[in-house]
Amino acid sequence: MGRPSMAAERTEQIMHATGRCLRKHGLAGTTLERVSEESGLSRSHVRHYVGNRDDLLRGFASWLYTGYEAEFIGAVRKAEPPAKLPIVLDYLYGTGFLPISDDDTVIRELITAGITDERIRSIMQTQYLRAVEAIEEAVAAEYPDAPAARVRSAAYGLWCLALGNSAMAELQLPIANGGLARTTAETILAQL
Repeated sequence: MGRPSMAAERTEQIMHATGRCLRKHGLAGTTLERVSEESGLSRSHVRHYVGNRDDLLRGFASWLYTGYEAEFIGAVRKAEPPAKLPIVLDYLYGTGFLPISDDDTVIRELITAGITDERIRSIMQTQYLRAVEAIEEAVAAEYPDAPAARVRSAAYGLWCLALGNSAMAELQLPIANGGLARTTAETILAQL
């Protein structure tokens, strides 16, 4: 009998190393060599498990957003209707979306990559649309009589507000951490 496969463990190791490289060196500086050094694996092992640099970045985008999908979208979808919207608001305007980790740096680098790489762009579009759909589901559950078009518009507005607030928090604007974004979100919802 052969040895057990190390593919899952090695791929996870490489994905974590890729995130660290994107944080330290940005998109342009994230090379197979640097990921190799950061992961403690040889460059040939990195290529064996994830392919070339483009494949690495595409795989990383999928890996990263799979975690967010499980955390946010999964929590909203599993919750009963009265709890859905509070989960959304707490995540988007609590610490979930504020740059307390280096993930925002990584996501910005992936957005940059997505400008020229259609597959990364597609991964990100899919995940962002799923997030907006989860928000829409939560808003619709709380406001069942609201027109579907207004619910969709409100959901998209809540998502954009959270993304913008996260960017403002990175600029260390005190207003971004003061709860004003959540108050603005609640004002949007009150219009339904």
